[in-house]
Amino acid sequence: MNDHAVHDDIEIPVKNGAVRATRHEPTDESPQPVVLIYTPYHKDDLSDTRSDPMVSYLVRAGFEVVIADAVGTGASDGLVEQPFTEAEGLHGSAVVEWLANRPWSNGRVGVIGKSYPGTTALEIAAQNPDGLAAIVPIHAPAAIYDAYFDGGALASLRTCGQWAPNFEYLPLQPPVNRDVSGWAERWADRLDSLKYREPFLFQYLAHLEKDEYWAEKDVAVEKISVPTLGVGGYRDAFGGGTVDYSDRIDAPTEVILGPWRHTMPEQGEAARIDFLGEVESWFDHHLREGDEREPNPEIRYWTERPDEENYHSGEWRTLESWPVAEDHTVDFDFGPDGLSTDVSTPDSTTDRWHVDYSVGTASIGFEIPGGTDLDTTPDDDRSLTYETGPLDGAFELTGSGEVHLELIPDGPAQLVAVRIVDVGPDGTGQLVTHGVRRCELAGKIDPLGTPGAATEPLTPGEPHDVGVSLRPTSHVFEPGHTLRVAVSGAFFPYVSPPDGSAGFSLRTAGCECRLPGRFHSESPTFEDRYSFDPPQDIYSEPESPSWQTAVSHTDDTVTVSLSRAYSQQLSEATFDYKTETTASVERETLSTETIDRQTTTTLSFPTETITSRVDSSVSRSFAMVQYTAERDGTVFYRERKRTAVNR
Repeated sequence: MNDHAVHDDIEIPVKNGAVRATRHEPTDESPQPVVLIYTPYHKDDLSDTRSDPMVSYLVRAGFEVVIADAVGTGASDGLVEQPFTEAEGLHGSAVVEWLANRPWSNGRVGVIGKSYPGTTALEIAAQNPDGLAAIVPIHAPAAIYDAYFDGGALASLRTCGQWAPNFEYLPLQPPVNRDVSGWAERWADRLDSLKYREPFLFQYLAHLEKDEYWAEKDVAVEKISVPTLGVGGYRDAFGGGTVDYSDRIDAPTEVILGPWRHTMPEQGEAARIDFLGEVESWFDHHLREGDEREPNPEIRYWTERPDEENYHSGEWRTLESWPVAEDHTVDFDFGPDGLSTDVSTPDSTTDRWHVDYSVGTASIGFEIPGGTDLDTTPDDDRSLTYETGPLDGAFELTGSGEVHLELIPDGPAQLVAVRIVDVGPDGTGQLVTHGVRRCELAGKIDPLGTPGAATEPLTPGEPHDVGVSLRPTSHVFEPGHTLRVAVSGAFFPYVSPPDGSAGFSLRTAGCECRLPGRFHSESPTFEDRYSFDPPQDIYSEPESPSWQTAVSHTDDTVTVSLSRAYSQQLSEATFDYKTETTASVERETLSTETIDRQTTTTLSFPTETITSRVDSSVSRSFAMVQYTAERDGTVFYRERKRTAVNR
């Protein structure tokens, strides 16, 4: 129950229609600053912003909070042909300027959002609308190709098993608020548009390289001129993007980096902070004239320091710029005896990776929201591994490292995955960071921004120099622990190898791991420590997804299954949401790889029940999407689409 006034579906004029928004009004009736969330995720059902702790907190702090459905989604007018377009920023900018001119506004607007709504905050800021004063993007991609392709390789679980099919069910659902004129016509138009619109999943699969389709989606963050508070997670797919875009914004910028997955900084098992207070302080300073805020270092970041008693222990620290491999680094050379920092040239050996396309299943908890880190040893045992041996002192890794490999492929294409693992005295392995690379792509490919690149087939049997950029992180390998580098040609189900992949060999004399960091003679005490206030415990903990990994001993097929379900009482209906994702592959046969997803949502109104379901399937040769909508158990809409896939 809200303790403030709520105004539903106010109409905001934009080009060729109207955006509809919910206004949450503070008790102080004098003009106040406005905080906008501009979302394609349906403010009234999937997002359910009425129950969002951030919304109620900011309203109690005296801000006007407005949540607007993006054009073509939810209660707003229009249709969506493609995701992540410049038009999103233009429409959102019109909303900002309209809000700045309301009599209840003080003329200063901030924009905040997590994930896609975080990207819309960046898109809006790149348009520099009048009235915009500050933004807070959280886990938000700015280089969109890199959000769905890791190192040029299709991020299959994220793209085919989660985001793209999940977005497809939204047009199937009617607007929740049926008191708004024209809701039925808008819904009918969206259902009709699905017959002609190419599914987002198909669009992505048709553009495996960064071509004009993707280049047009990149946010022009260089044009942003308002203060930006960016938030990223080491275990989130978009953490590297946060580091990159913050460095390119020509305005006061602060970054908070934690060990989070795709969750709010108040949630999770480690490094929980009073993020609500941080946001309030940020907007107080930039949206209210005269309110002072203690200046912070440009980067506040968490250093992981797991121990036997607390796997999630660590401490907050500060930096003025994020280290990369060109900065102060420690170079670990590969050799017959593992990893060495000795400047002398090590003996060379040629090591062969034997094909196993199921490598990665022991690392699956690294990125999944609510997931739990697993012992990576089963993955490492099926990879090429190089180790330091137990460390006498400690090694601190802070920054974005890279690995250089001299790779001899068996085929014309090759995926290579590199994992940095902390091996404890008991032999268990913790994944610290990782990177992947589609080796036949020319040009620089890394998580911090991918320029256009075209494929150049590899020459089987010939050595190729391959660079793999690692995700940003900060981690201390304590005395007695071992630093391990694991290299494989698979990272299932996260990433899908390209057609033509096979086994490969590494020539160790040409291999090197470059990590920003330093050795300490003993377990270090840091002088740059920082202290956040503790979380306010308003957010509920994210539900851990249910996942299983099964092996068929008949055909040696490995299957990973993930599922999630929840129910929410909305203002006008009950909303039920359920997803099931299944990915499978035979260990030695890439052609058997598939990933299937089913998303089912139900809106139970007092007068009727609408169920929407999207089934999708992606194999090595085709992709399928089927839309189904039911009213009280009777199908009234069905559309099935299929396309060939060439990877």
